[in-house]
Amino acid sequence: MFCAMPTPQIRAPRPVLFDLDGTLADTIPLLLASMRAAYAAVGGDGPPDRDWLRGMGMPLRSQFMHFEFNDLDRVEALIAVYRDWQVANLAAFVTEYAGIRELLGALQQGGHPVAVVTGKGDWMARMTLDHIDLLSPFDVIIGADATTRHKPDPEPLLLCAERLGVAASEALYVGDAPNDILAARAAGMIDVWAAWGPFPASELEAFSPSHSVESPMGIMALIDRLDAVSVVLA
Repeated sequence: MFCAMPTPQIRAPRPVLFDLDGTLADTIPLLLASMRAAYAAVGGDGPPDRDWLRGMGMPLRSQFMHFEFNDLDRVEALIAVYRDWQVANLAAFVTEYAGIRELLGALQQGGHPVAVVTGKGDWMARMTLDHIDLLSPFDVIIGADATTRHKPDPEPLLLCAERLGVAASEALYVGDAPNDILAARAAGMIDVWAAWGPFPASELEAFSPSHSVESPMGIMALIDRLDAVSVVLA
């Protein structure tokens, strides 16, 4: 008696969503210098660098509000200086991380939808990506202007999945900061810690990232492992 072999399941390429600051682009020196310039102009003591970086992924206003105890006048003054200084000095400070360009090429070749979800305003996110010549690969860019809630809330990630037309559960979200890990989990995505970013492993331990990669091309190996497991479980 002839028994037909089961037809192998062919899965669509997994979507890969990225944070921007500290993941795609090394903007960290610019973010810290902009914060210091803002406090130098407005007055007062700025937060320690590590405390400022822990707010990465949140909109700029939310970051300043945290340290200024909701003093709206000071917050608006700080934001104005910060943004002007950031734009004026972006080209001198910001570089892409080694291996990112190669990773995006491999993802495109494999047919993976790629997108950015960032706490930056949309215009600044696009300016940053354009500066490092990495604007064109992305199918969708979700900045802080797109949603009313922000990381670690899942709303920006879920909106991105909707615009890509993909299931959130199939997507990877790659980010360097605790807020990225929390947002990915809340969205039901696969959280991936970008260990090449500014946060040491000791600061991520409490959040227990599901996956970590030491270099950008490690994302391709991770996708292969995840796909192999899904085939076995099918």
